[in-house]
Amino acid sequence: MEELRAARRAEYRRLRERRRRGLSGLAKYLIVLNAFCLAMVAWLYLPRAGGVGGLASPTSLADGAAKPGPLQLVGAAGLVPTPLPALGGPLQAGPVPILMYHYVRTVDQAADPLGYGLSVTPAQFDEQMRWLHDNGYATVTMATAQRCIQGEPACPAKTVALTFDDGYLDAYTEALPVLQRYGFVATFYVVDSFVGQPPYMSWEQIVAMHRNGMEIGSHTLDHIDLSQAASAEVLRQAADSKREIEAKIGAPISSFCYPSGRYNADTVAQVRAAGFSNATTTRYDNDYSDMLTLPRRRIEGGKGLDVFASLVQEPTALRAGWYRAG
Repeated sequence: MEELRAARRAEYRRLRERRRRGLSGLAKYLIVLNAFCLAMVAWLYLPRAGGVGGLASPTSLADGAAKPGPLQLVGAAGLVPTPLPALGGPLQAGPVPILMYHYVRTVDQAADPLGYGLSVTPAQFDEQMRWLHDNGYATVTMATAQRCIQGEPACPAKTVALTFDDGYLDAYTEALPVLQRYGFVATFYVVDSFVGQPPYMSWEQIVAMHRNGMEIGSHTLDHIDLSQAASAEVLRQAADSKREIEAKIGAPISSFCYPSGRYNADTVAQVRAAGFSNATTTRYDNDYSDMLTLPRRRIEGGKGLDVFASLVQEPTALRAGWYRAG
């Protein structure tokens, strides 16, 4: 009897030891699994050199933009975008402030008052982009802004679209390095017949802009007043410009800008027929109902940072109460 009891106690000890080893192995497995999951989260979401994990940079939401290639800029070689922390807050559909730039240069107001009003200095532009950066704004191309306004997809509450008219050379030499410094994107509207002439960008520079994540849009073939042109000429100015730009950059384009902001119902119809899905005006209001007549905020020379901030914040504030039927 005593031998039987001893045997049972030995068997009990063996079972208990086996259970203990089994639990220890399970604990080790769970620890390893947990560590693996944490590593994956860190890889996906935490900043790393050259970008933000395996996701697109939260500071720029480009739609169909080319992957950045080697950047070759005068005086800006080796420029690397600075990744920003992830933006908080809910995603929203609704108005996106669209800012309108022309020149980034220094102009004497007395000698050229018109040019002064159309220009921001390189220092002012850097200050404005730094304000967007420090206040948690994301930038989008116009192709993405269109989808944000329509609610597909919704964008961060603090979203802004930067646009540059005419294709001036300083867009390449002055604006692009600053945009890359802050990890921003923008849309550049070019006039085909101006390309390669002083003081405009060359096709090579325009292609480089596209390859570095910027959107290229059309500003017509010849920058004529479309509201005074015949329907056939409006269609030619829009459609032929679209075809030439697409052939040069090797990618489709969807964004258009009316020269001097002039348009009418027929102009809009011909731009739509040419295959564009969004177009900007020089109108300053909050009517975002038509994707082919979108309003913009003109960024003028000589204005303080407080004016810039108010232009950005007004349509941003509207997003909270935005509603689109259907």
